[in-house]
Amino acid sequence: MHTVLIVDDEPIVREGLAYIVDWEAAGFKIIGTASDGQEGIEKIKALNPDVVLTDIQMPEMDGIEMVRYACEHDLYREFIILSGHSDFAYAKEAMSLGVAHYLLKPIDEEELLDVLARVSEQISLKQQQQAHLTSYQNYLDSRRVRDLLTSRNIDKELVTRMAFDSYCLIACEYEGYHLDNHAIEKVFESHLTGVAASFNHTSLRFALITDKSKSELSRMTQALSQAVQALHPELYILMSDWTVELKALPELYQQIKHLRNKRYIYPSLPIMSHLHLAEVAEKNRNQAVGFDKLKWKENLLSAIQQNKKEKIRAYLNEIAYYYQKNEWRERDIKADIAAIFNFYCDEMEEDVDLPMKESDKRYIISIILSERSLQQTFEFLNEIFIDFSRILVNQQDKFDLVEEMKRYTNKYYHLNLTLQELGKELNYSHSYLGKKFRNEVQMSYRMYLDQVRIDAAKQLIQEDKYLIYEIAEKVGYANSDYFSKKFKTLVGKSPGSFQREWQASRKKDSV
Repeated sequence: MHTVLIVDDEPIVREGLAYIVDWEAAGFKIIGTASDGQEGIEKIKALNPDVVLTDIQMPEMDGIEMVRYACEHDLYREFIILSGHSDFAYAKEAMSLGVAHYLLKPIDEEELLDVLARVSEQISLKQQQQAHLTSYQNYLDSRRVRDLLTSRNIDKELVTRMAFDSYCLIACEYEGYHLDNHAIEKVFESHLTGVAASFNHTSLRFALITDKSKSELSRMTQALSQAVQALHPELYILMSDWTVELKALPELYQQIKHLRNKRYIYPSLPIMSHLHLAEVAEKNRNQAVGFDKLKWKENLLSAIQQNKKEKIRAYLNEIAYYYQKNEWRERDIKADIAAIFNFYCDEMEEDVDLPMKESDKRYIISIILSERSLQQTFEFLNEIFIDFSRILVNQQDKFDLVEEMKRYTNKYYHLNLTLQELGKELNYSHSYLGKKFRNEVQMSYRMYLDQVRIDAAKQLIQEDKYLIYEIAEKVGYANSDYFSKKFKTLVGKSPGSFQREWQASRKKDSV
């Protein structure tokens, strides 16, 4: 609804205008009246009306002088001039000042409603244009600020438009939580004031807050933190330090990135700032510093082997605290945890002959690398190590791996079969397969494969349908000379000699 100020020196006219039409039905609301131009100027400044309905001839300051003053002092509104026939020259002067609407006294109700409808349309159009202009200017400002943050580019326009007394950068990471970024935008808009620029960059929503005291910033970010956590409990706020220099904004951006990297080891903090991290560090300062990682590994392995669930959790909490207190970087923590996991896999394989499939290892490590917090990572690792304990206690693995290797070899010996290929098929490391096969069968896997192939070759020779080089190919040897050498080593004679002896014995049996 548009607001109206009535300016006329005659009280009866002011009162009559208030009742001549149904203002609310026309989309207007009278918010004040004035008896002359001087009072009209004061009311325009105080009430900020959308429309000023004014007479021309008034004492002190007439309507034309009021319009001229408003134009010169950037107080221009939609003016509707009331004039008599003798005031037409004044009306022309008003029109030269940009006044587009005037009414002749006495006021006709229909004519007033018609003018109000046109004024309402013009106001709405101007508001839309101003909204588009403001939106575009905000977009340009935000883009300039983003360029300054990320590439340190600063221009004169930015210096002019961003001349404030203080600056602080606030951000919220929203990706990965199945949230529409517009939901974060709305929360920012409803809980932040003094926003000079707001934009998305990477997976963060940023707001540049200006001219706020540290206490105001603290109260505002607390409220914002509660609002974003209402959207999702894992959302958190990143807040930079406070600065008085525009050129220092890139340093604030680097602070946000640094704080974001700390999130992995401080997953429970609703607001990540240097102040909040300092408070956590103060709590940890007087606790024990020493940590013997080698001894820790031995203790954890013993707890796994003995199925001591509480000790497993306690040892994992111990190293988690070690990472946190020494402020390890997220990527270094994850690499170290992956190495620790592989260490225990190797220990199980070496000591208790209980290997984990390579595909399972890769899957577990992929989860370790993708977890969002140290707490989540160690909850997951705790479950894995408890599973290790359970398996160790109940070693009843009905799957006979060596028999499966033999079965697969007897079926696919004619292919280019190697331990590497077999490892991919059975999801075990080729080194483990080779070691296990040798220990149980008392020969290398390669020797067993040669035996299977040569036995198959002997069968094909006895069928008397193929040449020697064809038989070599059919049993998996690409080189017939190499096949002949292997055949002679295992059978004691060449394939040709074996073939001739078999043919001779067959003829002898047929006589």
